[in-house]
Amino acid sequence: MDKLVGKLVKALDSMKMRENTLIVFMGDNGTAAEGATRATVNGKKLSGKKGDMLEGGSLVPWIVNWKSGIKPGKVINDLVDATDWMPTLAALTGAKLPENVILDGKSFAPQLKGEKGTPREWIFMELGNQWYVREDKWKLNRANELFDMRNAPFEEILIPADSKDEIAISARTRLSAVLKSINPEGGIMDDADGSGRHKSNVDKKNAQKKGTGL
Repeated sequence: MDKLVGKLVKALDSMKMRENTLIVFMGDNGTAAEGATRATVNGKKLSGKKGDMLEGGSLVPWIVNWKSGIKPGKVINDLVDATDWMPTLAALTGAKLPENVILDGKSFAPQLKGEKGTPREWIFMELGNQWYVREDKWKLNRANELFDMRNAPFEEILIPADSKDEIAISARTRLSAVLKSINPEGGIMDDADGSGRHKSNVDKKNAQKKGTGL
């Protein structure tokens, strides 16, 4: 992967296009199980892995390079979702977004340029028949479980349902309202195994196991 990215950058340099080219490097899921057992950040183990609803299953690598538009070494701590790329790239290129269409994404073009912008307040994650809505410091899932995320991605603390902590109660109320507005249960439900695999794939896998005696 490093060599391929290097070839891309070298090609852009040779065509003298590097200065005005935005390079985006992004993964598509969290760390796979075999890697998650030994993966750490600054010596700390991450919470979760690919295929689960913990931080390690939701966070992905995301690096942006644009020599003439972004100062090197900058880290954006705002919540950002993959759907945000469409309005962001439209803003950076001057493209017109479709009218009369509700977009899930929110442009973070100002943040890339070093400005404050208007960061999103929450992100929504879904895998199969599981989901959660996440703020900077709190997460609420489909089972109505509230998690303290202040030490994420290394720790996710389950808050008791009967907690009297006013801050936690307020967070639960806010996030419950978000889930109600999104209404994920109103869509087509995935009745597979909850792993994110489509039901047809799960049925095929189970049939193969049954046929081979595994």
